[in-house]
Amino acid sequence: MSERIRIEEVLRFLAGDDRAWLEDLRREGLFEGDEVTSDEAHDLRLAALLVRELGVNPAGVDVILHLRRRMICLEGRMRGVLERLLAELDRR
Repeated sequence: MSERIRIEEVLRFLAGDDRAWLEDLRREGLFEGDEVTSDEAHDLRLAALLVRELGVNPAGVDVILHLRRRMICLEGRMRGVLERLLAELDRR
């Protein structure tokens, strides 16, 4: 089981006094708990960057994080397919 991190620790690392963006994200259904996994902490850091630096709204952050997770999953699946193809070619 992955280690959980208190969201307050992540926010302290992000060093921002204005946490209104987090409340906006929570209204969108993101980062609702008091603790996050290390992957979720990375997503929270990315969300903070998207909101604070690029002005992305919470719904946009939700879409971006969802697409990012799908892309990572698809990359892993593609890597697996390529490894199987290479193994098959080596057997020939």
